[in-house]
Amino acid sequence: LIIAVDMAAGAKAAMAITGAILSAVWAQQRNIADEKTLAELLKEQNLPASCLEQAYSQAVQMRYESYTQMAIDAGVFGAPSYVVDGEIFWGQDRLDFVERALTSSHTSRSN
Repeated sequence: LIIAVDMAAGAKAAMAITGAILSAVWAQQRNIADEKTLAELLKEQNLPASCLEQAYSQAVQMRYESYTQMAIDAGVFGAPSYVVDGEIFWGQDRLDFVERALTSSHTSRSN
């Protein structure tokens, strides 16, 4: 679904639905395996409902497979994982480390 949203509405929208999905799982105890829940999340983020159907398209599946291979090649071994400047952060409880790495990376590039 995230890839479908990215393809339809861009990276900012993809980040919004990603945040909504993570919040649904970790904070709201919602069932993201249920398409009704996913449709609700799209609506809550003001995203096109058509993204849900598009998530099953060949184009999305091909991009998913490509991203999966990129993750394997980067050494990712679990979910959720985040890669910042080649460093892998695994687990939802590591988001503070991800934030620091992103801030540090941004500061380094600004100088």
